[in-house]
Amino acid sequence: MKSEIFNWLITVISSSGLVGVAAYLLRDTVVKYLTKSVEHKFETKLEKFKADIRDSEKEIEHIRSFLASNRRERDSLIQSKRIQAAENLLRARDVISQMTLLVEYMKILNISEIFKDAGNPKIGEFIDTLTKPLNTEEKIKSLGSIDMGVPRLYLSDKSLKLFDTYKGIVLHAAMMMQAMRVPLRNLDSIMKPGVLSESVIDLAPMSKEGFDKWGESYAYFWASYFHDELLRSLRKEIWGEDNETLDTKSVEQLALDSRRAQINVRASLEKMGLPNSLISAKDETG
Repeated sequence: MKSEIFNWLITVISSSGLVGVAAYLLRDTVVKYLTKSVEHKFETKLEKFKADIRDSEKEIEHIRSFLASNRRERDSLIQSKRIQAAENLLRARDVISQMTLLVEYMKILNISEIFKDAGNPKIGEFIDTLTKPLNTEEKIKSLGSIDMGVPRLYLSDKSLKLFDTYKGIVLHAAMMMQAMRVPLRNLDSIMKPGVLSESVIDLAPMSKEGFDKWGESYAYFWASYFHDELLRSLRKEIWGEDNETLDTKSVEQLALDSRRAQINVRASLEKMGLPNSLISAKDETG
């Protein structure tokens, strides 16, 4: 019995010794194996991390591309709407410009003298002779048919103010010409201070001195300025052009309209047998 236990102990000790010796001899191999195992797991995780980063970068790039594409589409749509808005505004300006002869008449006529004789059939006939060829009512209807919603959504306040002021001056001239046909003696009710001057002075401060001297009727001398300034504003807003040169065609047309107005007024006065006192003193140049 004792011998068996002794033999078992010898066997265990021998086995343990062998294991210890083997572990000692293989320690470098085990360390290298464990190190490589850890390195492999780390590299695997690192590659996965890098792959995740690459996937995230691709996703971010896709998002950026999507946003850039949307921005381009949005900018393209807005620019398209701006061009449409500018075209509508210029179309309206063109209709209004067909009535600017009325403005030239208002520059020439002695308004206060005409209103003193309001209701005189000859005065009504005289005004009709000047206004009927212009077909003002049809032009105003045509103006009303132009969609102004798009311009007011997509154009700048400056362009809209220039247009509104130009339109206000011309339509005020049309209203005044019609008012001279009826016995309306209260001229101050339609030519009261501020009716035209406030918007003109707001956009052209240098005009204030003229209004102080000549009153509201001085606005008529600014119609051509706003006609041209509107086009300059739209060019700058839509195409980035800042053209300060004069519109030669517009200047020539203004000169022609002015001369035409003087000829028409004098011819109509003579035909109706009305006095030259109905012409403003500052326009009696012969």
